[in-house]
Amino acid sequence: MKKDKVQISIIIVNYKVEKELIDCISSIINSKPKTSFEIIVADNSENNDLRLKLKIFPQVKYVKSKGNIGFGAGNNLGAKSAKGDVLFFLNPDTIIEKNAIDDLFNFINKNSKAGMVAPLLLDLSGNSYPNQGSDQYDFKSAIVTSSFINRLFPKNPISKKFFHKDWVKKEIEEFDVVPGTAFMIKKSIFEKSGMYDEKFFLYFEEYDLANRIKKAGFKNYIVPQAKVMHIWEASAKKRKDINRIFSESRNHFFKKNYGRLFAFMVNLFSNIGKYELLLGLTVATSVYLCFSKIAELMPFIGDQGWFYLSARDMIVNGQIPFVGIASSHPWLHQGAFWTYLLAPFLWLFNFNPVAGAYLSIILGILSTIGIYILGVTLFSKRAGIIASILYTTSPLAVYYMRFPYHTSPIPLFIIMLIFSLYKITQNKMRYFPLTIFLLAILYNFEISTVILWGVLLSILTYKFFKQRKVFNKIFNKKIMLWSFLALITPLLPMILYDVRNGFPQTLKFMAWVLYKGASLFGFNTQHDFSINKILIMFDFLFVNFKKLIFAQNNLISLLILVVVVSWGVYVLFKKNDVSYKLIPLLFFIPLIFIVLNQVPSDAYLPTFFPVVILIFATFLDFVMNKRVMILPILIFLTFLIAGNINFMLKNDFLFDKSSKLFTLEKRIHAVHRILNIANNKDYNLKGRGPGSEHESFTMNYEYLAWRMGHAPSKENESTKIYISESEHGIKIETKNK
Repeated sequence: MKKDKVQISIIIVNYKVEKELIDCISSIINSKPKTSFEIIVADNSENNDLRLKLKIFPQVKYVKSKGNIGFGAGNNLGAKSAKGDVLFFLNPDTIIEKNAIDDLFNFINKNSKAGMVAPLLLDLSGNSYPNQGSDQYDFKSAIVTSSFINRLFPKNPISKKFFHKDWVKKEIEEFDVVPGTAFMIKKSIFEKSGMYDEKFFLYFEEYDLANRIKKAGFKNYIVPQAKVMHIWEASAKKRKDINRIFSESRNHFFKKNYGRLFAFMVNLFSNIGKYELLLGLTVATSVYLCFSKIAELMPFIGDQGWFYLSARDMIVNGQIPFVGIASSHPWLHQGAFWTYLLAPFLWLFNFNPVAGAYLSIILGILSTIGIYILGVTLFSKRAGIIASILYTTSPLAVYYMRFPYHTSPIPLFIIMLIFSLYKITQNKMRYFPLTIFLLAILYNFEISTVILWGVLLSILTYKFFKQRKVFNKIFNKKIMLWSFLALITPLLPMILYDVRNGFPQTLKFMAWVLYKGASLFGFNTQHDFSINKILIMFDFLFVNFKKLIFAQNNLISLLILVVVVSWGVYVLFKKNDVSYKLIPLLFFIPLIFIVLNQVPSDAYLPTFFPVVILIFATFLDFVMNKRVMILPILIFLTFLIAGNINFMLKNDFLFDKSSKLFTLEKRIHAVHRILNIANNKDYNLKGRGPGSEHESFTMNYEYLAWRMGHAPSKENESTKIYISESEHGIKIETKNK
């Protein structure tokens, strides 16, 4: 290096890339610039080890930052120590080719309007990168070039113009923005332009600087005669949060230069990738399947009528219920939360019974999105989208989305519970109150979900014996207080009911659960344990598993069931990843209790929907890690999805022909017949035949009759209309036989 006045200050920011940095410095010296220069290294690494390593280069001035202050701030720090009139900002993962520094320096000296002047960037093979500089962003180019549109259609005219695709890369080209990887600029221009905005930790800082330089009246160029080889993101690869940093910098750039709305739109489109596109398509499919013929084909049974009448009374008469419909044990009720959710929807849609389906569909679509997010959080984007697609096209899951009932919200809350439990397994005990809250909410929707407390108990037991310090965090006063409130608040309506009725929902139920638990494990000799009943339970579960996964074929469903159970057992005992163990735990613990309880009930099923589908999705994702298996799995998934959609459309989203006799449309027709018979007179509506022993048997008809303006009387009337349901349909009679 010449001993006269320094003309160029070469500024390099280092962060844990010592090897690349030393190679870069060596390439600068070996390129033997004719222009006098100094090299300033701004070190953002945590220690000072680099200082000693750089002593072999007398040309280097070492500047230590206070820590990893960011790329822009590191460059500013270096610039403040610069003696040269021209600054050359250079990434450490670059190799300078001969004459590159002189070519850039000569150009900048000959052009008074030159702002940022960059070399041509080459890859390790010596080929130029396809995109070098660019125009400045406008709304159209920002949306297209930063989003999936550019990835799907890279040769679109907007991107072509924005990135100067027609540039032959042999002639000097003016750009609005040149790469921040390597560029020269006069120190006076850099300082007058405000230097780097240090709010950019990494990425987009050169766009912001170039924007200010252009506004100051200067022009930015790429000089292709000057060539620099770029390894690309050597230090960025060492950070796990690089995607977050990129998103934050992008948001700051667009918000600063174009406003909040512009930034929001760009961020929205930029975050859409292939998986997000697939999720959008999946949600659209879910919307179609859920809303298709919903007004005619929606199931509307008597138990639903109970909640509809309860919600009606809540709106019309102000009668707020504390509990829901009675369970199979008349002294024990479901919670009233489904009534609370249903009431505003009925009010909003003028008590149209389809309003309940709108609610359950919204919950179902949220579950479709939620299971994707959960899959991404616990496993991978691929596992998430597979789970979401399987859930969306599951005949049983779709049936429940179209079936407005107190079990409708369960899958969504199970998804949230899995997320909360996962956080606890990650030692984030602040999620403990949320877990308690979700378990209490689930108990309100379906009392059988009480078995999920066993999953939480098993996790806490593990932490008690293996991670005592983490376990003890639960006893933090703040966590204990929030946990108490999280438990009591959802249960408050039940507690108020219990105070008046002898505590059946809480104390009596807890005693009953302990009694049942003792019976299941042989401590009660009077418990009727039957192998035959166990076999009936397995048959019940398999039939519904088939409906959940592949309704068209027993053999394929059986094979998938074997895979799900085997994979669940494998990950539970062999996988070290807690996120993999958690899902099988949520499968096997409830399964064991339900099977041993020996009572087949559809109310159990929604608890398993997200769990079973996630187990299957993670297995498929695991198999697809082998490239040779990607195509076969995609073909298999296509077959599965197409088969399920075909089954649903062909069977009107129902599972047997007799169900078509009892849809909402059929029941409305029946009520019209009832009102014609009543002929504007007061009447009693009575049930007859199978099912009529249940209190709720006629409640769906009562609700529809009320909405049509002529509800049945509560008094003893001379006109009595009897309704019965059989395999032949709905039968209306006017006299007792």
